[in-house]
Amino acid sequence: MADLTNAARKHIAELVKTGLSPEDAALQAAKSVYVAATSLPGVQSVPAIATAVAESSMIDFDAPTPSPGASDAPAAVVARPKKRTVADHLDAALSTRKQPELAGIPTKGTSKKSPRTPIDDIADAVQERKNNEKMVAAITEMQQMEMSLFQVAPWDDDLRAIPNDWGRSAVFTTRNKGQKRSACEDKLIYHYNQEIEITYTGIELRADDDELVWQQILEYAKHSPLGRDVEFTLYQLCIDLGWHINKFYYNRALSCLKRLKATCFSIKSPRHSTLKNLSLLGDFDIEKNGQKRAVCKAQLDPYLVVLFANDHYSKVMWSKYRTLSPTARRMFDYFVTHATPYPLKLETFRLICGSESTRKKKWAEQSREACKELEEIGLVEKTWVEKDFIHCVR
Repeated sequence: MADLTNAARKHIAELVKTGLSPEDAALQAAKSVYVAATSLPGVQSVPAIATAVAESSMIDFDAPTPSPGASDAPAAVVARPKKRTVADHLDAALSTRKQPELAGIPTKGTSKKSPRTPIDDIADAVQERKNNEKMVAAITEMQQMEMSLFQVAPWDDDLRAIPNDWGRSAVFTTRNKGQKRSACEDKLIYHYNQEIEITYTGIELRADDDELVWQQILEYAKHSPLGRDVEFTLYQLCIDLGWHINKFYYNRALSCLKRLKATCFSIKSPRHSTLKNLSLLGDFDIEKNGQKRAVCKAQLDPYLVVLFANDHYSKVMWSKYRTLSPTARRMFDYFVTHATPYPLKLETFRLICGSESTRKKKWAEQSREACKELEEIGLVEKTWVEKDFIHCVR
């Protein structure tokens, strides 16, 4: 795929050297890869076509295009009242596939989906580029208007926020403290919804500390314009987390900040464009005047706002939530993202926790203890394990 994309760009550059304008060069390159994709089955030219489309939106597919092996004789050009761009052509093709009645195809009594073709893949690639452009424009405009995360996803000061996709995935794990954190490289993170794909590069993040520190940084930054620095002290951070004030917890907080900065996520979701190279914490610096007075300057990645958009986040009662054990916290993360939680398989919950437990009975017992913890602290009305499922009444 990448080779084809590079080949398309190289072809366009070579055509420009011959005297063609960038638009005309993109036109010819797009026609070439289009012919390859439609005339030669099996040719995977989607990235090349998407690249060419991005270079020029005025490519006329109604003009005749020579097929591979055709003679060099000029073809007859038929005048048409209106030219269609690449985007028009592909949008129409995809629309027809989604609405076959537009093409006169009978749909009554038929339930089978039409098989995907290269034109579907091409249209999807073009649409993704359009969505990415819209997302970049929207984030840029929000920054220019100095909008804050709070204006997109407001929550009260005694609450904290978590994106629903984080609550339903293994972004934060519950592995034993004694186990060394694993180093991940483009690791596929488990998500309850199979339509959502999260890949991660960085040091393993855990619910025991990294999740709490990140949520507290969100609290500090929620009123600041997107991408702007926010200041806090390690002393204040430990107080707000309910941690003891000593060297051990100062160093623990600092280690969490370093891990959060070194995160790199890629997220594909039907809700939004693909987010690439997303970090949970941007640049941060510490001005040390003794650990207690050490001032942290940090900023959040502006694109984090996409995870919270359209109310796709949940709120937790901070004073209770921060005291939970890692397993109980991850269980509540899942429950709080559903108004009426469906019974959750024990094995699915294990995957959401990123647990490496191999003994079913032991995991069932850990889950029962987490259920009891949530009930006793008053975060749920009732929750219990029955057979291989966890049930919950919010």
